Amino acid sequence: MYTGLSGVGLFYNFLSQCKCELLDRKIRENGVVCTEKLLNRCLRHMDLKKLSKNISVYTSPIGPLCLGALSSVKHGSENTEAKKFVEDILSASKYGLDVDCGMPDEALYGRTGYLNCLITLRENNFDIPVSVVSSITDAILKSGQKTAGAYKSNGFYNRLMYQSSKRDLWMPPLMFEWHDKCYLGGAHGFAGILTTLLKVYRLFPGSISSHSLNQLILPTVDWMSQLQIISGNWPSSLGDSLNRDVLVHWCHGATGVIPLMLSAHKITGENKYLKCALDGGEAVWTRGLLHKGCGLCHGSAGSGFALLEIYQTTQDPKYLYRAIKFAEWCTDCFKNATRVADRPYSLMEGLAGTLYFLVGILDPVNSKFPLLSGL
Repeated sequence: MYTGLSGVGLFYNFLSQCKCELLDRKIRENGVVCTEKLLNRCLRHMDLKKLSKNISVYTSPIGPLCLGALSSVKHGSENTEAKKFVEDILSASKYGLDVDCGMPDEALYGRTGYLNCLITLRENNFDIPVSVVSSITDAILKSGQKTAGAYKSNGFYNRLMYQSSKRDLWMPPLMFEWHDKCYLGGAHGFAGILTTLLKVYRLFPGSISSHSLNQLILPTVDWMSQLQIISGNWPSSLGDSLNRDVLVHWCHGATGVIPLMLSAHKITGENKYLKCALDGGEAVWTRGLLHKGCGLCHGSAGSGFALLEIYQTTQDPKYLYRAIKFAEWCTDCFKNATRVADRPYSLMEGLAGTLYFLVGILDPVNSKFPLLSGL
């Protein structure tokens, strides 16, 4: 889904289901045709053996399987084809249960990316067993506690925080790392993991206990809120980056943390999280016109979705106006990008993601960032 054909297919599937009357019916019908062509090509090259190492919807065969299930909805979620895709997805959960297997917890290559698939299916009316969801969330929580224990016992957390102004900030009950680094953003870090856990808590009652929510997840969210920089942005990771205010991306920076703060506000009712999101929105508005392309991960379309999510939460038309301004920028994406994305047609880096946002802005009340959005 991240850079491959299934991500482009996800856009076309989204286009085919768009109900906005501004889009010609033939365009939507063409979306169906393109989805099927791309799906068939993905399935021909899919290797399910790779699931033993990676079950993320972004970078594993779970992506094409998810697209297959979603594109089969037109025949009803109970049709044989759709059920087979879902069965293959659910059977892959066994690979994510062992906390010591080396699988990361983050979104792009890990357990959170698998949960993003299950959430997307649930939002499209598929019946997903709570037992499967809870088995993965339990693994993430156990892994986070285990990493936190190690960081505490060896003093690593204190060393990471020592040279920053946040040196006195207590260590959260959950710690996550990817390639031995504690990232904070949506792609590899705390923001993507915690946003997903909050969404699981809301969409799958019983999958996460109140104790886990109140003693593990929300305290870690609160810790994240206190890492916000005075500009409204967040650092990309712990360590030296705590003193840097550089990236305003979905993958690293405020753009990916805003959905977490909005979700925490909706679950707890605490306005401190809403304030964090609004301050983050100012950073995105000021610095979110990015030159790495107009994609979702580290491009201006991702910035636009963050502002749109603030609008959906607050109903303040200022944020809709700002999201529309980002959409205007993205309509001339070839002029406004100073370099071509590594995967120029892909969902997360390229044109498919840009178009996903531009189609989404036509329905500003309901449209969400694909796969990993807030509540």
